[in-house]
Amino acid sequence: MRRLSGGGAVYNDEGNISFSIITKDDGASFNNFERFTKPIIEALIELGVDAKLSGRNDIEVAGRKISGNAQFATGGRLYSHGTLLFDVNLANVEKALHVNPLKLQAKGVKSVRSRVTNIREHLREDMDINAFRQILLQSIFQTTEIPTYVFSEEDWTQIRKIQKERYQNWDWNYGKSPKFNVKSEQKFPGGLVEMRFQVEKGRITMAQIFGDFFAVGDMKEIENSLLGVAYTREALDDFLEEVNIPLYFGKITEEELRTIIFQ
Repeated sequence: MRRLSGGGAVYNDEGNISFSIITKDDGASFNNFERFTKPIIEALIELGVDAKLSGRNDIEVAGRKISGNAQFATGGRLYSHGTLLFDVNLANVEKALHVNPLKLQAKGVKSVRSRVTNIREHLREDMDINAFRQILLQSIFQTTEIPTYVFSEEDWTQIRKIQKERYQNWDWNYGKSPKFNVKSEQKFPGGLVEMRFQVEKGRITMAQIFGDFFAVGDMKEIENSLLGVAYTREALDDFLEEVNIPLYFGKITEEELRTIIFQ
């Protein structure tokens, strides 16, 4: 899911805590991650975790990342948020996040897995994630009486409106992505198929299909029909359902095309 703030991709599972702090934008706090991570770091140190702010926006323990942070400013408000890898599945983190090798090289590590660690491994005394969350809240608010705001029905109406208009909107999640090229090639019993697409703002703007399969239809018709189609699995599945596969692809099956058209 795409978010408003900058920064790289974030991994979430039940072992991760995400925190968000919203304040008035004083014109001087944007990119001041020290201000917003200070109560987090203080809580970690109290628990025996030798945490420190590193680089622009990370919290690290012994050179390994436990938190990434990002910010967004709008309408006189500053929104600062971050992750806390308390007890996540690190194997899944490595599978999910594909980091630019130059970033790993700059850190002197070979993989995402060797770059991150779980907070729970560094605690003086073990605790579960709920107890950890409570300690964080006490450090942020400097009291054991944590103030709580309960959303009203009017709030929920506005939340659902934003959800529908922005976060469930295809153009928000995919339509603003940079243009990119896709090339996929595979050999099937019915012949070799190669597909090349250019995608801009999430939609196909150029399509070329080659192969040594035998068919009678003019492939240019398929290529032209693909123009403007959203580059999503669902949209391409719907597209294939409308295509006369034997006419244009001979003995290549619809299921085989599904394996190559979206990779």
